[in-house]
Amino acid sequence: MAETGNYLMVAALDFGTTYSGYSFSMRDEFVKDPLKIQANPVWKAGSRQFMSMKTPTCLLLDGKRECVAFGYDAENQWADLLLDGEHEEYYYFERFKMNLHNNKNITSGMMLDDITGTKRLPAFDVFKFSIQYLVNHLLDILKTRGNVVRHNEVQWVLTVPAIWTDRAKKFMRSCAEAVSE
Repeated sequence: MAETGNYLMVAALDFGTTYSGYSFSMRDEFVKDPLKIQANPVWKAGSRQFMSMKTPTCLLLDGKRECVAFGYDAENQWADLLLDGEHEEYYYFERFKMNLHNNKNITSGMMLDDITGTKRLPAFDVFKFSIQYLVNHLLDILKTRGNVVRHNEVQWVLTVPAIWTDRAKKFMRSCAEAVSE
């Protein structure tokens, strides 16, 4: 593990079964006040009246297997696609993290069924896209605040349940390591 002093920021991603979010601390702020930890306050749901510190752990991909949305945005866009009858080409995943806890035979080629049960994608891709979304969201939020931080200037921390098997933890780590700027 690299020395903490080499990073401008430490960011912790809480990739949850139901909800996900992140918190972070800039190095200069940490030196002044180690308990000053910031969290993302901008997850907005539905009519944008509801704000939450976390967003649902759900992912929407298009027919080309590219990320369309994550969290509340994924829920809303999936609902719109269903209502319009235009969902057949899309992949929607929710509550997929439990597959790592429930599956004793986790492999790099493990597949996940989308919510319809008619389409499958590699679990590695679903987890990687989700982690990538959270990373990009944080870096974009910082950029809008005028604080440009590059991916490699952050010491990333990813939460995993202690009860997971070593194989599940290793799988999650490999997904996170595959995330790039």
